[in-house]
Amino acid sequence: MSAARFHESWRDLGHAVNREPEENWRAQSAHHGVRIVIVLLLALGLPLLFPGQEGPEQNRLEPGMVAPADVIASFDLPVPKPPEQMERERSVAERAVLPIFQLDRTAADSSEARVTAFLEALGRALATSEDPQNAAVEQVLAGFDVSLGPAQLAYLDQPQNRREVRQTLSRAFRELLPGGVVSAQAISDFDQERVVVRNGEDRTARRDSLTTVGDYAEDAFAYAPSSVQGFRAFQSLLLAFTMPSLRPDEAAWMSERQLARAQVDSTVGMIVQNERIVTAHERVTQSQYDRLQAYNAELSLRRGSLINRGGHLAGRALFTALLLVLVGGTLFLFRPFAYREIRHFLIVIGLVATSVAGAALVEQLSLPSQLVPIVVVALAIGAVYDGMLALVAVLASTLLLMGLATLAPLYDTVTLALGGAVAALGVRGVRRRRQSWALIAGITAAYLVGGLALTLLGGFSFGSLLEALMWGFVGATLYTVLTLGGLVPLLEKITGISTAQTLLELSDLNAPLLRELSLKAPGTYAHSINIANLAEAACEAIGADSLLVRAGSYYHDIGKMVNPQYFVENQPKGRNPHDRLPPLRSAAIIRDHVRDGVRLAVEHRLPPMIHDFIREHHGTGLIRFFYDKAVEEAEEEAGDVNPGDFAYLGPKPQTRETAILMLADGIESATRVLGDPTPERIRATIEAIVDARFAEGQLDQCPLTLREIDRSKAAFARVLIGMYHRRIDYPSGVRSREEGEESAGPAESKSPATGTPRLRRRSERVGSEDQLEAALEAVDAAVDAADPEASVRAADE
Repeated sequence: MSAARFHESWRDLGHAVNREPEENWRAQSAHHGVRIVIVLLLALGLPLLFPGQEGPEQNRLEPGMVAPADVIASFDLPVPKPPEQMERERSVAERAVLPIFQLDRTAADSSEARVTAFLEALGRALATSEDPQNAAVEQVLAGFDVSLGPAQLAYLDQPQNRREVRQTLSRAFRELLPGGVVSAQAISDFDQERVVVRNGEDRTARRDSLTTVGDYAEDAFAYAPSSVQGFRAFQSLLLAFTMPSLRPDEAAWMSERQLARAQVDSTVGMIVQNERIVTAHERVTQSQYDRLQAYNAELSLRRGSLINRGGHLAGRALFTALLLVLVGGTLFLFRPFAYREIRHFLIVIGLVATSVAGAALVEQLSLPSQLVPIVVVALAIGAVYDGMLALVAVLASTLLLMGLATLAPLYDTVTLALGGAVAALGVRGVRRRRQSWALIAGITAAYLVGGLALTLLGGFSFGSLLEALMWGFVGATLYTVLTLGGLVPLLEKITGISTAQTLLELSDLNAPLLRELSLKAPGTYAHSINIANLAEAACEAIGADSLLVRAGSYYHDIGKMVNPQYFVENQPKGRNPHDRLPPLRSAAIIRDHVRDGVRLAVEHRLPPMIHDFIREHHGTGLIRFFYDKAVEEAEEEAGDVNPGDFAYLGPKPQTRETAILMLADGIESATRVLGDPTPERIRATIEAIVDARFAEGQLDQCPLTLREIDRSKAAFARVLIGMYHRRIDYPSGVRSREEGEESAGPAESKSPATGTPRLRRRSERVGSEDQLEAALEAVDAAVDAADPEASVRAADE
């Protein structure tokens, strides 16, 4: 292979690296291979930034082993009890809680009420038949679950006997139950020797000292009637209707047991900084082993790495590579332009790597983890690219830090990720310097809310939360100022992407280039401002970048400064230099304002995206007025006309913003010369211009949808109707004078080609039955009469 061929091959591969590769395998391999190599190099290099540091060697010690060296504590630490011991002590504390019995003061009333209800029902049932064992009586007995023999029923058949039994039972209930009566079953459910009796205040009592229902019944028999049947009836009803007044309070007892478990101390002591935990050359006791395990666990938590520092480098490299591939895959699938151009790929991947390198520096200097520069990644990528890509970069960065850096695995990484997320999503809204403080406050608030949640969930101390909040504010302030003030402008220069801050600077009407435009071409300057208002309203309606389109509108016609007198908005009344030029020369002058605009943009170092507005706002349309004039002259001379000599070089609009500018440019030029700009005529003119651009195919390469176009037209109409609203009627003299002035204005302007007034004649046709055709004619006449260049921006159907 010759040297020239070899050089050409390498040049082709170099081109393939930085642009969309061709279908051949060599170009594809070069394009994707370079990116794979970058990821692999970072995957191998980033883990090396963190010094190899194995986990605690003491993890291998077991009770009975001889310690090879002293283990000295480097921080204070409470020593938790082993789980088995903790559970054992909690069980003991739980069993020590005495059963609780609640004294029911209503037991006597309830028992008496039940007996009274029973005896009344029994009396009614006995009165229905002379037989004491009739069906009604059986139903009453079954309903109250009482068993009485024939002799007892016969005794209770007498009202005075029922009254006597009720009175004696009432005395027994009221005098004995308030002292406390418990069922034998309730006592047998507990094995403690003492219980707590709760009656307003708690008192303890021996379990065997409580009065059971059996003891209570023996005392109550003293109140029974003297007759045998009366005694038996009293006995049966006493046992059936007595409600124990001492009942176990299960809920209170369980609550006390849970409280007792919680109050068991979870530690067995403290390890003090510089204290010897294990002594060299001595056997490790069980107590020392427990203390050592607690110390090792806390040490691992403070080191924070999910990956053992002593782990194999291949494992750590693979872990790093997977996360970098996540970022690269996001670029490839969702931001192909950033994947395609190597500089964008290097910036995004490099920022992620920078955050990891910053974490290594923070670790080496023992700085607070809140100073890890995750916010830099979020702000830089979010400002230059977009929030979604910045979120992915923040996620990958925080996961890398969890695996490589000495962060608390949950606390630090979650708070850093939340702060980075707020920075990624909020940076696009920063358009003023004072808004930077709102962004700083949002990042700090994310640290606060995330830290508070984790503090409440994980038991982190509030002191640590306040310290993290303070350092989070310091880091947010420092990195926001440095990133927005220094790094983002640098990235703008490298990438050619303009952020909101740059667009705001460009939109300043006191900018040197705009001031020069206002002096050299004041009509074009005013025309640009009107277009900016129209285009901005349309972009806001469809969700496009309104700030970008405003900046692009201001600069899209700066090329007219080179020959301002050849553009009608800058011409004195009655003087048109095109009248003395052939059509081809006039078209060349009109077309060259695009080339001159790009040249001025390069000289004044305007961002590339502003260049797009200059090149694309006419697309590839014809300069139709001079084309038609050239055709007429060629017909007279029997010659041919090349349409390419009268067409703009383009390209056609490639973005929604440049397409909106194209439409706004034509619409503003056409409506500016309408004789009677009523809302109907304005809307018809807008429809005509948009339909003409469709017919010319100027919108074929931009991503505007039909719905967005409809919304844009509505926004155009709203702004223009507001600009050309009908004025109030003046007194007759004033109005006559104004009408006289208007009669000599643009409505009677003459075509530079024919010198005949056509605007008012044709504009009056707008709103007729064939509205679209009339609107197109009115636009054509308006542009021909007032602006030779505007013929390319009007409809020609």
